[in-house]
Formats: sequence, structure tokens, C-alpha cells
Amino acid sequence: MTLVEIHDQKTWDSFVSAQPRASFQQSWAWGDFQISQGHPVKRFIFDDALACQLIYYKRRFSGYWFAPRGPVFAQTPPQGSNTSPALLREEGVLSGRRALFSSFLTDLLSQNLPGPALFYRFEPPLSIKDAENLMPMRMRRNHAMSPATTALIDLTKTEDDLLAAMHPKTRYNIRVAEKHGITVREDAWPEDIDAFLKLMQETGERDAFTPLSLSYLRSTFESLKIEGVTRLFIAEANGKVLAASMVMAFGDTMTYLHGASSSKSREMMAPYALHWAAICQAKREGFKYYDLWGCNPEQKSSFYYKPSWEGITRFKEGWGGERINLTGTWDLPMNRILYRLAFPGGIWRG
Repeated sequence: MTLVEIHDQKTWDSFVSAQPRASFQQSWAWGDFQISQGHPVKRFIFDDALACQLIYYKRRFSGYWFAPRGPVFAQTPPQGSNTSPALLREEGVLSGRRALFSSFLTDLLSQNLPGPALFYRFEPPLSIKDAENLMPMRMRRNHAMSPATTALIDLTKTEDDLLAAMHPKTRYNIRVAEKHGITVREDAWPEDIDAFLKLMQETGERDAFTPLSLSYLRSTFESLKIEGVTRLFIAEANGKVLAASMVMAFGDTMTYLHGASSSKSREMMAPYALHWAAICQAKREGFKYYDLWGCNPEQKSSFYYKPSWEGITRFKEGWGGERINLTGTWDLPMNRILYRLAFPGGIWRG
């Protein structure tokens, strides 16, 4: 098995984007954006069957390496992979994946990456079933960084089938928005990002949450737009912007990342027109999935259940997507005693 650091965008994105439900957080563009924010980035491919983009976050006395929605496992080990095909044949998919991940961790930790690291953090984009016992016993489940449960809309369906899968109230609200003359377009002018940020601030104040800093959101949009990853969808009527969303387009997936709406004219149901237009656009462009990016798991007893997400979960459930429970966020401490002091509680594998 070989661990290779990748310095070429084409090589990296060709591997990552080829995997089903590709995550923008493992794209080269996302890594470059993090570098622009002052975070070192390392990218590795292991045995031609696993890719992992790690971002370093410095803290007061230490720091950590984080692979958001990573590592990414190849759906089918490529021809020429040294050992993973044999592992999969002899031990089965789950066992082979465990062995691959364990070997990757061993080689990764031997790299002595720069910066003091209290722990390494991973979020394999695998369902709980597909990631059964993937994590080594020394790892600890932490609170989710990226959403541990999401809702995916299958864009290979016809538009009629997509509408039929929705909750009746969602279909009704789409028609209400059409009746009120809501139109949706992609950003065309520099002032569109200003309108989006203004709505984000308004939404946070109305719904009593603190959004990401406006400067960070602006940087996200401007940096990744150059690479064709970030887009804005704008819903308006009578010359007024009523709702807007920032989406990420990468691989086979368009992901709804941030959304905001005006407190005015809410009876016009602009957010419903906004999402339906984005879903239809993603389908026209050949994307296979529209990822609604975060909702609650079914069980309130789940480690990742958030009472504050109940409203947004109902909204997202209405679109008829499949709820996917991912394996979540896991930490590999370098010093277990210090780690326990920094992060008391949690769930340990062993």
C-alpha cells in the first residue's frame, strides 16, 4: 500500500468527483479556499482507493487536522490497486474498508505533518450501515461538524416523479409561489451577493441564530465561484429579492449550503420557488443528487439530534428526498489524557 501526497488539481478532482455523492468539502477548490483563510492543507491518495484532504486548524495551545466529509473511499477499487481488491474479495466490503482505513491511518501518522496536533478529525461520507465498525477502537465520536444526517433528492427521476414524491403542502406552496409571480435566476450582478448577505443577516435576527460572518460568506462565494463551485439562486418579485440560496456544485451533487429569506411577503412562498428552480436546474445540468445539507435523524435519542433543527427538518422532509444517516464526526486523539480534558464526555469506540 502506498500513501501519495497530491499536488495536482486534475489528479485530485478526477478521483474525488468520480465517487457517488461527491462532497464539495473534499474538492481541490474548497482546500484552496481554506488555504486563503490561513489554514494549511494536505491532500493524500492511499492505494488508489482512498483520498483524504486534511485542513489544519490552529488553537490556542495546539491544533488539529480535519478531513471534512473525508476520507473518500473509491466505490470500486481501481485496476492496479495494490491490496484493497484482495481485501474486498477475501473479507467483504466492510472488512476490506476497515483494513484500508486502518492502514491509511498508520501511514498518515508516520508523515509527521506540520503543526502540533492534539487530534485528527474524520467524517467519512458513508452511511452508518456502510461504515459499520469502520473506526478503530481508539477513536471517539464527537459532535457533528458537517451534518451527520442529510436528505438527498434523486435527480434521475422525472420532474413529475419529483413532484409526486413531495409532501402535498410543499407542492401546494410551489404553486402558490408561481401564482404570485415569483421568478428565480442565478446571480448575474455583483450586487446579488450583497442582497444575499443582507437577507442572511435578516434571517439570523428573525430566527434567533448567529450566521457565519458576512465576510466569510462573501469570501466563500467569491473564491469558489471562480472554480465554478459556488452559485447563488435569487428569488424575487416586483423587483424585490425575497429569498436567496448559496449552493455548491461538485461531482454528481449540487448541495444547498446556505439559505435566507425576507421577513416581508412571506405569504408568497419564495423559498419554495427558490428550491424548486435549483432542483430543476441541477437536473437539467446532469447532476444526480440535490443535497439539502443537514436535518435531524429520525430518532430523538440519536447523539446527533438537535431540537433546534426540528423546523428546518420538517421543511426539508417535505421535498421527498431520502434521509441519509452518515457515520458522523470522529476524532483520533494523539494524547488521550489531554484530549479528555479538552473534550469531556462523548462516545468512545474503546
